[in-house]
Amino acid sequence: MNDKTKKNFSYELLFLLGILVFVFGCKDETYVYRPALEGGTPFDPNLPVEITGFIPDSGKIREKVIITGSNFGNNIKDVQVFFNDGFSDKKATVVSVNGNAIYCLTPRLSDGESQIKVVVSEQAEATSLKTFRYKATANVSWVAGVGLLEGVGAKYNDGTLAEANFWKIQGIAALGDGYVMTFGYYESQSNKVRFVSENDNKVITIQDGVYLGKPAMNEDRTRLYATSLNPPHIVYEYRKENGWLPYNVGEIKELGEGYDRIRSLAMMDKAHDPDQKWLYFCHKNRYFGRFNLETQETEVLGEQLDYRADAFVGYIVYDKFNDCFYLSHHSDYSIYKISKVGSTWTDGVQAEIFAGSPSQSAVIDGNREDARFKDPRGMCMDDDGNIYICDCDGADVIRKISALDGYVSTIAGTVGVESPQVNGDPAEAIFLDPYDISYDGNGNFYIAEWWEATIRKYSIE
Repeated sequence: MNDKTKKNFSYELLFLLGILVFVFGCKDETYVYRPALEGGTPFDPNLPVEITGFIPDSGKIREKVIITGSNFGNNIKDVQVFFNDGFSDKKATVVSVNGNAIYCLTPRLSDGESQIKVVVSEQAEATSLKTFRYKATANVSWVAGVGLLEGVGAKYNDGTLAEANFWKIQGIAALGDGYVMTFGYYESQSNKVRFVSENDNKVITIQDGVYLGKPAMNEDRTRLYATSLNPPHIVYEYRKENGWLPYNVGEIKELGEGYDRIRSLAMMDKAHDPDQKWLYFCHKNRYFGRFNLETQETEVLGEQLDYRADAFVGYIVYDKFNDCFYLSHHSDYSIYKISKVGSTWTDGVQAEIFAGSPSQSAVIDGNREDARFKDPRGMCMDDDGNIYICDCDGADVIRKISALDGYVSTIAGTVGVESPQVNGDPAEAIFLDPYDISYDGNGNFYIAEWWEATIRKYSIE
C-alpha cells in the first residue's frame, strides 16, 4: 500500500467512525441523527445531570444505544452508564460522549425491563424515567463428544472435539474462553480428568485412574480443586499457570463408613474468604465440613444434618449473595439450603429444604415451595445468584431457580425425552442424562451428560 493509498484509507476510516459515532437532538419526540462533533460542553458540577430520552427502547446484548440529556460532559473517562435489570447495576461500554448525548453498548442483562443510569465524574447521576426492554436469546449447541452417533456404550477417546468420546462424567468446570475440564466415574473408560479446548479443537487426558467428583474453582478461574469420592479423599489442585496438571495438596480426613461420600467441593468468593483457602463439602453421612488448603486440616461444621443419608448426595454450590450453600439431593428430589446458625460457620450449621419435596419425584415448575424435581444432580450459579440444576434421569432437562422470586422454571430440554440428542431452541432441545453444569461467567453454561456423553452449551445473550 503506497503513501497516497494509506492516506485515503485513513480519511475513509475517520469518515466511517464519524458516521458510526453520532448524537441526536430531540424535539416533540422526533429524533434527528448527525455525525458527532469533537469537543462539547464540559461537565459542570454545579448543574444536575439529566436524561431526557434514549433510543432504541429495546434490544439485546451490544445494542447501540444513544442517551440524550444534559451535562454529560465531554470526557469519556468520566462517564459511566449502568443498566439495572432488577438484580444489579451492569456497566455498559461507553463509546463516545458529547455534552448532551452518550453513545453506549448494552451489557448482558436478564430478560425484561431495565433502568438506565448515567454517572458523571462519580459525583452526579441521573436515572431514566422509562425502561429499556432487554430481549434475551438462548441457544443449545454441541461442544464435544461423539455421544449416540455410534451407540457403542462405554468408550474412551482423545482427539478432536468430533472424535472424542466421553463416558459417565461426574463433574464439569468451565474455565472461560472456551476451555473446559471434566471429571469422571470409577470405570476404566471414565476415571479420567479431561481438558477440552473449543479454540484448539481438541480433547486431551491430563489425569488417569482417578475417581473424582465436581471440583471447586477460585474466583479468578485460575485454580481448581477436586477430591476422590471414596477414601482416601485425596485433594488435587490444578493450576492454570502449570497447564492444569494435577498436584496432590492433602487429604480430607475420614468421616464415617459408606461409599461415594464426597461428591463435590465448593469455594467461597474472595469477599467471604479473602485467601480462598477453604474447600467446603457435604458428606454422604450427613456431615458438612471444610478442608484448609494451607494447613491440610479438616473441620466438621455440622453433623446429622436434616437430610437423608444417601450415596448420591452432595452436589453443592456457594451463594455469595446470601452467604449460604445449596445441596442437591438425588433421592430426596430436593434442593437443600445449608446456612450457619450463628455469626460464623464454626458456630454450627443447619439444613432445610429450599425447593422440591422428598415425597414427590416429578418435573413441576412454580414457586420453589410448590415446584418438584425428578432427579436433581449438578448445579451452578450465575452472576446474579440464579441457580441452574441438571434434572437428570427421567427428566433430562435443565431447571432454574430465580434469585429474584424463587420461581423454578424448566429452561432447556424436553421432559422425559433423551434420544436423539437435539440442539438449537432450548424448548426443543433434547439431553441424554444431563449430569452436571458449570457457568463460564460470560453467558455460557456447559453441560456434561452421563450416558454416552456429549458436552453441550446453553448460551444466553
